[in-house]
Amino acid sequence: MSYRKIFWGVMLVLIGILFILKNTGVIYFDWQTMWRIWPIILILWGISLIPVKDYLKLIFSVAALGFAILLVNRYDKNDYYRFGWKEHDRKHNFEWRDSENISDDSSTQEMFQPFDSTLSHVELKLEAAAGDFRIDEDLPEDKLLTFVKHGSVGNYSMTSRDDSSKRFIELKIEESNIRMKNRGNRVRLGLNTYPAWDFDLDIGAANIDFDLSRYNIGNMKIDGGASSIKIKLGELGEKTNVEIDAGAASIDIRIPEGAGAELKTETALTSRNFKGFKKVKDGLHRTDNFESASQKFYIDIDAAVSSINIERY
Repeated sequence: MSYRKIFWGVMLVLIGILFILKNTGVIYFDWQTMWRIWPIILILWGISLIPVKDYLKLIFSVAALGFAILLVNRYDKNDYYRFGWKEHDRKHNFEWRDSENISDDSSTQEMFQPFDSTLSHVELKLEAAAGDFRIDEDLPEDKLLTFVKHGSVGNYSMTSRDDSSKRFIELKIEESNIRMKNRGNRVRLGLNTYPAWDFDLDIGAANIDFDLSRYNIGNMKIDGGASSIKIKLGELGEKTNVEIDAGAASIDIRIPEGAGAELKTETALTSRNFKGFKKVKDGLHRTDNFESASQKFYIDIDAAVSSINIERY
């Protein structure tokens, strides 16, 4: 059997192993770091051109990929803490701390929207680009939204407009200074729990870790590339629509156990864990209580070479 015939099979097996090790907590990585090791593609290409026997090429390829996995795990853990985030607890409360290791071209940016009691609905459109994005639970009562960014991948602009009792907010990156030495942005979003929220997220190669269990979420649309998506949804609201279009992503969604859920998937080369769901037909799963539940989630996922975990809590 030739090297060319087995190369992509080995690649897919190793990608699957990488997802398993990440999901079980054995290693840590985010997709921002994965982008930084793209030269491994050149290494594997070079190995394929070396005039040696195919089994030696395979050994060299596996060794190169294994070394890349070790670098991802070791580098990203150090980078995460070096950048200035420290996790308090499992609920993702974070404090900001200074670090002497932050590069000189890093910058901090803070913006906010004042609270308006006449608003019952807010739609947030966010261009995440690259970095780590999380929800900040410590929001002052007089703020509708707060945005704190630290990093070197450009600054953001924030625009808004009102339509009756609904506000449309757009957070868009103004400039992109992505270089190999960039460590990306670290962003905290504070959201007021009073209005209902809709999200339109263009996350690129970012990490999204949103605990939205305290919010009434109507619609959530996520367009991602090689990304990590973690979303926890709560019991507020009667109907929530979640639409995710991603490639090479790690997708983890948590929904309340008492809610009914319908899950539509269109996937390829993807590991799936839909515990608590029953298959209706190809690409369609539902929970046992879907018809009778007063709260319903409609989840639609289109992904390739990904890991999808839907959990009820």
